[in-house]
Order: sequence, then C-alpha cells, then structure tokens
Amino acid sequence: MKKKQMSLTKKSVCLFIIISFLLVPLISLADKQDKKILIVYYSRTGKTKLICETLQKNLDAAAFEVKDKEDRSGTLGFLGAAYDVILDRHTTIEPGKIDLSPYSHIIIASPVWNWKLSTPIHTLLETHNFTGKKVFLVTTANIDIKKYEAFGNEAPFVKRFLKDYLRGKKKDSQSFAKGNGGEFLGHYHFATQEKTSEQIVEDALKVIDKIKKQLSS
Repeated sequence: MKKKQMSLTKKSVCLFIIISFLLVPLISLADKQDKKILIVYYSRTGKTKLICETLQKNLDAAAFEVKDKEDRSGTLGFLGAAYDVILDRHTTIEPGKIDLSPYSHIIIASPVWNWKLSTPIHTLLETHNFTGKKVFLVTTANIDIKKYEAFGNEAPFVKRFLKDYLRGKKKDSQSFAKGNGGEFLGHYHFATQEKTSEQIVEDALKVIDKIKKQLSS
C-alpha cells in the first residue's frame, strides 16, 4: 500500500513538472500580448537602437526594429540618406507591415536626417494606419535642436533663421508622426554627439518618468 502511495506521489510530481514546463511558453506569450506600448524604430548607427532598448526595458513595451533594404553604412550611406530625405523618397523596409492592432500607444523613434525623420520611418508612417493610436515621437541627432530656442530677436540673422527653420521642421515632424489618424502625445529629442553608449543610456533613463507621464495622458 505504501509503495502504491509513493508511486502515485511520484507520478503527481512528474505530472506537475510537465504541466509547469508546458505553461511557461504560454505565460511568456501572454505577457507579450498584454503589452500595450509598442516602440517602432530605425537606427542607422545604433544610437537610436540603444535608446529604444533602454525605453523598452523600463516601459515594459514591445519593440520592432525597422530595417532598410538600402545600405546606409559609412560616408556613402550617409550621403545617400541625406539625398533621399531631401527628395522625400520612400525605401523598402522590413518588416513591410507591422501589426499595430494589439497596441494602444506607439512610440516612433528615428534619427533626424537633414532636419527630417529618416526615410525608413517616413516610409513606415505613410504605409501604416494609426487610427485610434496614441503616438509619441523620439528623435536623435548629433546636435541639440533645443539650444536654438534660446536665440531672441537680437541674435544674428543666421541664428534666428536656424531657430525658425528648425521650429518649422520640428512641427512638420510632429505632425507627420501622427501617421494616418494617430493622436500625438509628445516629442523628446536626444542629442548624441560625442556621447558614449553609457551616457546615451543615462540620458534615456533620465526621461523615463517624463515619457511615462505623457504616455498616460
């Protein structure tokens, strides 16, 4: 009798272990499906990617990295990127289509090329429908675009011109980031020039609470 009870106990333990093992992937999948924030980003040099990975971890978000079929590496890639964005060209991106339906909040992250959103993100925004989605924009560049806001009417013409020019481009980018029907929540810009990976991560961590607040609005 005791041997029979021991045998049943061992079977119960084995059955419990098997069920637990099978449930782990399902729990993991459920966690992914429960995430309502999606970060969609393109990164030419890896700096935007580093910021988005930091945001993803701290916002409990899902993320998609948009890939560009065009080779944007090196000096030639940089020049080609500037040329394409000036002409408002599209490019071939991967994935071509992203399922936005599970998410209520979309963070669009892009480097700034010639004061515009990068060509891959430009393509994404024109080929996806953001109706009913709340959109937050993150941009990166080698300059701090906010410093030009300090220039007053007494500043030299060139500085005043840059201030107005950048202000206009900023509004254009924010408006474009709404995509097709999105509700715009806010915009944060990261200046990355001469910063180490550690400094870029620190900058991203500093604004987590601010972004959370804007996403909750």
